[in-house]
Amino acid sequence: MAGEDPLRRRLQDLPRSAWVIFSGMFLIKFGNFLNVFLVLFLVAQGFSAFQAGVALGVVGVGAFIGNAVGGTVADRFGRRTAIAVSMFGSSAATALVPLTDGLLATTALVGLVGVFAQLYRPAAGALLIDVVPEKQRVTAFAVLRLAINVGMAVGPLVGGLLSGASYTYVFLGDALFSFAFGVLALSTLPGGRPPVGTPAPQAAAKGKGKSTGKGGYREVLSDRPYLLFLGSMVAATFVYGQSTATLPLHVTDAGFDNKVYGLLLGLNALLCVVIELPLTQHTERRNPRRVIAAGLALLGIGMALTGAVQAVWLLALTVVVWTVAETVYTPIANAYPAEFSPAHLRGRYQGAEGIAHTLGGALGPAVGGLLYSISPPLHWTACAAVAGLGALLVLGAKPGTRGEVSTPQPAETTPEPAPAA
Repeated sequence: MAGEDPLRRRLQDLPRSAWVIFSGMFLIKFGNFLNVFLVLFLVAQGFSAFQAGVALGVVGVGAFIGNAVGGTVADRFGRRTAIAVSMFGSSAATALVPLTDGLLATTALVGLVGVFAQLYRPAAGALLIDVVPEKQRVTAFAVLRLAINVGMAVGPLVGGLLSGASYTYVFLGDALFSFAFGVLALSTLPGGRPPVGTPAPQAAAKGKGKSTGKGGYREVLSDRPYLLFLGSMVAATFVYGQSTATLPLHVTDAGFDNKVYGLLLGLNALLCVVIELPLTQHTERRNPRRVIAAGLALLGIGMALTGAVQAVWLLALTVVVWTVAETVYTPIANAYPAEFSPAHLRGRYQGAEGIAHTLGGALGPAVGGLLYSISPPLHWTACAAVAGLGALLVLGAKPGTRGEVSTPQPAETTPEPAPAA
């Protein structure tokens, strides 16, 4: 089994295109300065915190749209094209932010940034599925998360230094990193599109891989097991989002300052970097639905325990619990859409997953903040219940159960060969 191979060997066997995606993700997460510093920038321009928050919310709306549009672009025009359009569009729009006057114009522009900045996401996920052999996909998505976590951990430090000189440098730096990924994608990633009509791996194996003929997102939305999976991802992101939405409120209410909260988030990032890749060697050999369900259940337990403790070391222990949960379910969940999606719809399946995470990310702070303001114990109990619901949903998300009749299909795109070690 793949999990029995030494980790170093499995990393060496990943194809070059996968490493390009990893490198690009590190670049744009390292340079993700707009999301981090937009509120501070707008407040410094004389706008209220509420107005700045609305602008940041518009970025989230743009991200929602970008995921949906990005799935279609990836399937119709190719993964490389979608990534390039995303990066160059995001770069141009971000560079214009410090040159824009007025709240309305700035808000509209950052909304456009949100669209372009997320348009690449379905293409990147679909390309990993295209080029990485099935037995290596969980490892590939774990490496992708590692690149994201390292970039997000280090990038804001550099952004903070740039903001001390000028916010213009912040946005130009963000634009530069996006532009670099666009150039990298155009010069190194394969072009072309997958063959139309290729069945999903699990569905084809079960004789249920024929396309419904509806095409596009209509076909994705007709896949009821996949909708259950998407529901579980909304729940997962809703609960995990409390780490930045209501956990800081709990830390403050417990009598600690922001330094303690920063240390807790640092512990989360450190644990993800250290344990996630080794852990995938064991989890990827298990039933994916059960692994995801177990991870969500543990996530709910960890978040529920947060509301029951106030000592720093106990809070750190709860962080360990929900971080382990995150490293258990996330790489498996990121790779799981490949079990549902035919090759010609992989972008849209990835786009739908991105929409689910965006929806959960939007609901988490809003609903979580409301519940916390009403009753903190109720809030943390609700987190456990939502995570438990997500676990139940994913247990029913079994690929290849739509009941289509099998017909001969073209062979799936051959995975890109690995470079010589």
